[in-house]
Order: sequence, then structure tokens, then C-alpha cells
Amino acid sequence: MDFKKFVKKVKDGAQAYLGDGVSLSVSTVLKNNGVNLTGIIFMDGDSDVASTIYLDGLYEEYKRGKTMGEIVRQVCTVYEENKPEQNLNMDFFHDYKMVKPRLACRLINCEKNQELLGGHPHREFLDLAIVYCCILMSDNMGCACVLISDMHARYWDVDEETLYRDALENMPRILPDELSDMDDFMYDIVRKAVEEKLELTAEGEKTQEDEECRAILDGIAEFLAGLPLEKEPERKMYILTNKQHFYGAAAILYPGILESYAGKLGHDFYILPSSVHEVILLADTGVEDREHLYDMVREVNAQNVPEEELLSDNVYYFSLKSGKITIL
Repeated sequence: MDFKKFVKKVKDGAQAYLGDGVSLSVSTVLKNNGVNLTGIIFMDGDSDVASTIYLDGLYEEYKRGKTMGEIVRQVCTVYEENKPEQNLNMDFFHDYKMVKPRLACRLINCEKNQELLGGHPHREFLDLAIVYCCILMSDNMGCACVLISDMHARYWDVDEETLYRDALENMPRILPDELSDMDDFMYDIVRKAVEEKLELTAEGEKTQEDEECRAILDGIAEFLAGLPLEKEPERKMYILTNKQHFYGAAAILYPGILESYAGKLGHDFYILPSSVHEVILLADTGVEDREHLYDMVREVNAQNVPEEELLSDNVYYFSLKSGKITIL
């Protein structure tokens, strides 16, 4: 079955399951780095906010043997567990004074997003671009947001400079920064991923999979505890993001944030673009090789970072003396 027929069957199956109370449509959406994703848009009753579930990844699962029935049930379950609250009122979006406290920045790759940038207010920053979004917070939606377009800016009669100033003022408040030791950060990610797979029997006893996952966690803990970086704390890597871990690379834009961390690390530092969601800080102790850092970033991007989440293949450098970020 080709992708077009797959999408139609999933849509029809989800519509039959959810009934007439939910309106479904199919749309192709331009995402970060020029990635186009096809999704089903769910509009529930009189709600002002629609949910979108993308099908590209599910199509790959279908080709690997997952049944159509399983996929339809999965789509409907994801929708029902994460659908927008009925009382979410978007009337505020008509008034910039109401939007202003919710404004934030995103950092994206400039070259890879020329089509997107053509319709959205932005400014260039090194090889990156700063774009703006309105953050919507709710228990069900998490950190959902609306990307600010040229049409929005014209409607509000605000220029890019105003958006930039207001967004930078907001971000430390609505998306506070978070700096974590990389060992702790990676362990926490693996732990959460593994624990999601843990299962208990009806009697509450651990399954064999549960025991295996626990053994993996114990092994990771032992490995991290024995890393030689523990003996050289000034050469440790740190993850800088925001509390939501959502487009957290933009935390490097927060006023005074890098100066503060340079003081804590006791050195100027390299900034390695892990993804649009976080960056890695590495103190410059005079032992790092430029080409090695570039090779590391490019290898990780090529093998481990989804195209939609890639930030840059460049390495950056922050100097406390100049207070500026430059491309290394």
C-alpha cells in the first residue's frame, strides 16, 4: 500500500471510531529544516484549537508489519489522551497586548529554513535564525505553541524588533533555563525511556523484561560513576536547555545567561549544537582540538539527530571578555 492510500485508510478508520463529533482532515505541514510531514488534523466540536497527529513514522511501522487496526487504535488513543481542553480560549490572540506575555524565541538553521523564513518575521544570528512563537501552556497540551507569521505581525501592527525585545524579556520567566551535568542528563533520558517499557504482571510481580531493564539501568549507573571525567570536572560537558526541553537551544539568547555560566565554569567555553532543543557547553581548557569538535558534532548530527531537530553542523565559542558568541 502506498503512503497516500495508507493516510486515507487511517483517516477513515479514525473517523469511524471517533464519530461525527470530531472533524478530521489531512494536511501536509512544513516543519523545521524544510521537512514536510503529513498528518491528520482533529477538530473537536467548537474547540478553537486543532490537534495534528503525523503519520510518516506510523507508515514506516506499517511497512514493518504493524496492522492497520493497531495503527488506527494508536492514533485514536493518542488523540484522546492529548486532545486540547474544550475551555481553551484563543480570543486573546487577536490582541497583541495579550499575546505579548506569551512570546518566546526559537533558534533554527537559517540555510535549511529559507522557505519557512519567507513568511515569518525573523532575524539572522550567526548561521542560525531567530523566529518567534506564542506559548500555550496547559496540563494536556504541555508546551504547545503558535509560530508567529508575517500575517500575525501585520494584524497586530508590530515590527520584528518589537517581537525580539518582548520575546527575550519573557523567556527567562515562561521558559526558565536549565543547566545539567551531561552524565546526569543522559542517564535521566535513558532511565525515562527504559521505565516507559517496564511492565508488571497482574499479580504485581516483575516480568523478565522488567528485570532486564532494571539491569540495564544499574549498568548505566556503574558506567557513569566510573567515567574519568569525574576526575577532571573542568572538562565536563553540560547541557543547556529550558525547563520544558522544548526548543531549548534558544536559552543561549537569554540576557546574561552565558556570562553567568562562564563564571561558574571558570572558563570561556565551546557551544556544541546538540539539537534545536539543547546545546552542550564545554569549558575551553586549552586541550580541545577544533577539528575534533567539528567531527564530533557532524557525526552525532548525521547518526543520531532527526532532520527536523538538527540545529547546525558548526561549533560556536563564547568569550567572557567580548560577551559574544562566534562560529569557531
